[in-house]
Amino acid sequence: MQTYKRTTFSLIRGIVISPFGGLLVFFVGQIFLPVWICAILAVIVTGAIAYIAIFSENIYCELDDSGSFRFFQKGSLKNTFELGTCRIGYRRKTEWGIFGNNDIKLQIIDDKNEETFLDMSPLGTTQFNDMFEAMQQHVIRDTEILSAGQK
Repeated sequence: MQTYKRTTFSLIRGIVISPFGGLLVFFVGQIFLPVWICAILAVIVTGAIAYIAIFSENIYCELDDSGSFRFFQKGSLKNTFELGTCRIGYRRKTEWGIFGNNDIKLQIIDDKNEETFLDMSPLGTTQFNDMFEAMQQHVIRDTEILSAGQK
């Protein structure tokens, strides 16, 4: 069984960005609001961004040798797929800048043609590519779809 977890860089980036978000709210808010209200809003925004970075982006995936793929978020199982009956793809949007961001969405289409999109951004590009290559060994190929449809 292979396990893919979010990168340490993803966690550190979120924790580093959170105080800057709070400071931005504090300084911009001073134009319109009293200082004490801006301070409270800044603390709330900092806490919210830190919560998202620490807990909401806490994902990991498991892929076993039989082709069973499990997606966990916040420590609990969210989805399970048998890749032998699925098709997969992904969408990636890369943003360059000081902190850089890769928005990666894994698309899984099951045997009932139901699409599921999973946010894989916290895994990072390298780990996602490794996971996707391992997943491709278990999914339906286009030729298998055609031969199954012709029967």
